[in-house]
Amino acid sequence: MNADERCELISEDWLWREKELRTMDYDDLRKKDIVDLKKTILVTYSHWEGHFKYCAELLLNYIAFCVKRKIVKWTDVKEELRLRIIFCCYRKSSLGNQNYDTFIKYLNAVGEQRFSDISDAQDAIIMTDDNLNTSRAESICKNLGVPSFWFSTKKVIIDERILTHRNAFAHGSRTLREGAEISWDDPDLWRSASELRSLIRQTKDQFQNAIQTKSFVE
Repeated sequence: MNADERCELISEDWLWREKELRTMDYDDLRKKDIVDLKKTILVTYSHWEGHFKYCAELLLNYIAFCVKRKIVKWTDVKEELRLRIIFCCYRKSSLGNQNYDTFIKYLNAVGEQRFSDISDAQDAIIMTDDNLNTSRAESICKNLGVPSFWFSTKKVIIDERILTHRNAFAHGSRTLREGAEISWDDPDLWRSASELRSLIRQTKDQFQNAIQTKSFVE
């Protein structure tokens, strides 16, 4: 798939998520019952994580595609990205292969013209098994050469409000992890859900731009 086709997939993924999110009235959340409020937090967060990692996967596969098809050389990819990708590849290798020889092989691969193992460490590069807090999102962006300014200042919204409550709801808890009671009438919580929805749109825009401009290239 070329860049336009990948960007179209990102748009399609965002559209179905936005259609579902549009059914929720973010402006009237405080008047809804607790179950509706829980649903809003859970669904909004799931689309934030789902769309972000879907976009990251498409970008990673596009980097691998460009290198494999010689659209760009592996050495044309920004050095920091090459180092981070190779580190993830080494970390994802089996314990038996995490030895001196394997380490040197990967280290030498930084300067090779081609590198065919880019997608092998997808789980480590995109952190597929972890919740998407701001620090993990920033790491994924650094791994792929995507700017993170558009969400890096939203730590309170993403981590302390949305994700903390999402985890409590998902585990059937009546309190937050630190033991604090959940405040259902906290206006900041519901405003945060609306802000996270806008960050999902920005996720689409930023990753599409990274693909179209090949921001991963020096």
